Amino acid sequence: MTNQTDRSFPPINPSPEALAGPAFSKPAPRELAYPLSDEQLDFFWTNGYVSLPGLFSAEEAKTFQSAADEIYNSDRVDADNHRYDFATNNKDERMLWKLDPFFDLHDVFRQAVFDRRILDALASIYGGREPRLFKDKLICKPPHTHGNPLHQDYNWWQGYPTSLISVTVSVDAATEENGCTVIYPRDPRKGFCGELGTFKNEEAWKNDPSFHPDNAVKNIAQPGDVLLFHCFTPHEAGANTTAGLRRQMFLTYNDAADGEFYFSHGEHYRRYIDEGNKAANRKMKKYFM
Repeated sequence: MTNQTDRSFPPINPSPEALAGPAFSKPAPRELAYPLSDEQLDFFWTNGYVSLPGLFSAEEAKTFQSAADEIYNSDRVDADNHRYDFATNNKDERMLWKLDPFFDLHDVFRQAVFDRRILDALASIYGGREPRLFKDKLICKPPHTHGNPLHQDYNWWQGYPTSLISVTVSVDAATEENGCTVIYPRDPRKGFCGELGTFKNEEAWKNDPSFHPDNAVKNIAQPGDVLLFHCFTPHEAGANTTAGLRRQMFLTYNDAADGEFYFSHGEHYRRYIDEGNKAANRKMKKYFM
């Protein structure tokens, strides 16, 4: 008789021989049209990042800029919607700083997120397996607004797979003056520096030479340039001290072997935003459009 108090599903513990058999389904490597070279892969596994300058052409970058203009200036932008995040500039003006998520707002971005040049680069790192989109955001960084302090992205993704890799696509030129991404090279296999279950990591950084300012690599980029970095790779970005926007897509993916987490993470992100709003005694009226 079945134990009615046991509401868990029965475990499956196949032997290595069974796993190798034809009956078990698993993500299969595919032939890649745009793979990373052995040199690029070695660089990634040593430093936690790899640059792909010119992955998108100047003409393609112009389409990104036009699409970003449409979204940024749309009458749908709403401070009461989770997807839009605002910042205050040096004149105390509120300006749209980030859209999270964003790719569904324009066909150009729908195509970019699933472009084979990005997916094949990631699949090279994942042993030929397909990447799965985990998160997408468009950081606009308007004039005279803040950057982000030094961190590892896994701080906010604890509990999710450690195969997470972010792909930055420069929509505008990135310079030191407008707050380019700054990478601190580090073998991603060294793992997470922080205290799990918290956002505390400053003490761990003090004992890791990877975080020393002398190791900083500034991602000075042209429109269409791409940078891949692991969720354990330390990075930061300065403020935008110029009079123009510094827009950049941040697309994060995980290995298909780990599963699909886009919607799960979306719920997690909204809960995180809600907690911040509760602390500020503010309620969001809308979710995604």
